[in-house]
Amino acid sequence: MLDIKRVGPGSWHLYADRAGHEEEGVQPGLWAGRGLAAMGLHPGAAVTERQAELLFGEGRHPNADQIEATLTQVGQSTETIWQATLLGRPVARIARPLLAVALEFRASPTVHLLWALGDEQTRATIEDAQTIARDGTIAWIEEAVAQVRWGDGGRHRAAADGLVVAVFRQFDNVQGAPLLTDHALVSVKVRRPDGKWGNLHTAELFRYAVAAGTLYSLLLMEEITERLKVTWEPREITAGSRPVWEITGIPHELISWKSGRRQEIAHYTDGLITWYEDRHGHPPGERARQALARWAAEDTAPDKHTPLPLAVLRHHWRQSAAGCLGSESLLQLAQDACEKNHTPVRPQIDIGLAAVEITAIVSTMRGGFSRQHLLAEARRYLAATLRGHRHTLGTDEDIVAEALDRYCTPAGTGAGIWTADWSALYPDQNGDSQETPESWPVPSSRYRRAELAARIRTDRLRTVRLLPFPPLTAADTERRPS
Repeated sequence: MLDIKRVGPGSWHLYADRAGHEEEGVQPGLWAGRGLAAMGLHPGAAVTERQAELLFGEGRHPNADQIEATLTQVGQSTETIWQATLLGRPVARIARPLLAVALEFRASPTVHLLWALGDEQTRATIEDAQTIARDGTIAWIEEAVAQVRWGDGGRHRAAADGLVVAVFRQFDNVQGAPLLTDHALVSVKVRRPDGKWGNLHTAELFRYAVAAGTLYSLLLMEEITERLKVTWEPREITAGSRPVWEITGIPHELISWKSGRRQEIAHYTDGLITWYEDRHGHPPGERARQALARWAAEDTAPDKHTPLPLAVLRHHWRQSAAGCLGSESLLQLAQDACEKNHTPVRPQIDIGLAAVEITAIVSTMRGGFSRQHLLAEARRYLAATLRGHRHTLGTDEDIVAEALDRYCTPAGTGAGIWTADWSALYPDQNGDSQETPESWPVPSSRYRRAELAARIRTDRLRTVRLLPFPPLTAADTERRPS
């Protein structure tokens, strides 16, 4: 999963401090992103504490100290030197400065377990997979999402040519349990087309956060599957909610062994959900549920602890989990389960069926929806269908394009909102399906209703395929977003 938070000038150090150290003296962070070249930095270079303080705490160039020293030597004025280190408006002139956005990349529990309790080669392989999935997601954000804004109210906008990111890797949670997590601090300072510095359009980043998170999960599943020869299975954490994809063969008692903190948050979240339902008269949606979970995590957070060397942590974890694991190799258990697994995997994606399914699920869960909701659901579809096998680049976009062309219509609000339009499946019923129940049993969750709607629609598509499929009209083509 991927979580996203705003980071003010006084809180950047929380992400750097919580990162683990393999040994004394190893830098806790590395630079990443295409925007580094504009600052004279290099991908993979270590992030010093002073650099992080300057960029994320003061909104100045990470190498401001060196710039000041050089300009002072050549006799430049104090004002000239100050302006040379600024990246846009000074923080002191901003009422509520936002200098970074934190992206937290965290895999499912069984990935943490295999990483923590496996041998050194397995550990290194999973860390490499984590890096590839994280960097691939950041690259997609740079390419498809990131925008720079400037002027009064941010009225001028353009595609960003790159981001400046500091990545801090965390090895354990506050209770000392394994938690391989990357915290990517994304600077809001972005180069404008005219060479000056503007701000990242953070609202757009938040809009696509779920789509980015599903891409990260998809890429991580693919890397681990290819390198370690394992497969995946769904695990339902909360009844009626979306399942989490876990590595098949990892004993579930080990998940309980490492998830004391997770269970504490889950119990607290359940109470917040009850409060929400009493206050609003309906269950929380997906975004509200995530916000409640973050609230629970913050309210139940214990005191910060000092990170230990990874070698010490791994020795402790193996000793602690010995009662659940015994002498068996966790990777071997997963590989054996993969060989015995007979769940069929379709190597080729049916774009038409996928488009119907994601539209049915998103429209049932949300009513009106945006393109990013379809994109996130398309990536979930690929993960569930391929279960770690490689997807063809661009398949997710093709599914979304088919969904928008065939089964969606603009809601008329002018804000990029769509609603489902099933006239292609039910041309004689004005797009209204008589096969879809008007109501479901009260205990049925929204996601369960969405699954049922998707199954009915995909079954209908299989029937329609026996008949001539209505071609796209000129109006359909015109409404397709560029």
